[in-house]
Amino acid sequence: MLAADYIDTGKVKFVVYPYYLGRPEMGLAMEAAYCAKDQNKFFEYEHALYEVQGQIDYSPNSLVDLGASIGLDGDALRKCIANRQYRDFVENGRKAATQRGVNSTPIFYINNQRVEGNQPYDNLQRVIEQELAIAQ
Repeated sequence: MLAADYIDTGKVKFVVYPYYLGRPEMGLAMEAAYCAKDQNKFFEYEHALYEVQGQIDYSPNSLVDLGASIGLDGDALRKCIANRQYRDFVENGRKAATQRGVNSTPIFYINNQRVEGNQPYDNLQRVIEQELAIAQ
């Protein structure tokens, strides 16, 4: 609903910054998600990662297999992961998030208002509307 009401209409810009918790191999999983973005399947891949959380070893082979299961070009994904194409991007995003005090997910920043946790639509809508009113 947020996408249809605000993002698709151009009222707000939605940006996902890379951040991961836990083991270093989770960083590689986040890199793989950005590789999936190259095939226009970032959110599908991210959702698939959540679905198998704790059930795979996050090795390059497992990450490629996961991508193939959602229709990604496995060879392109494997190459992107092997080249560590998004390594610096993911690590810089993690550092920036840590500097902002991010220590859990999800966290939303709506302008400079921090909204933590999985929030219902109404809560996010209220903050967005407040910020849109200020911007006018």
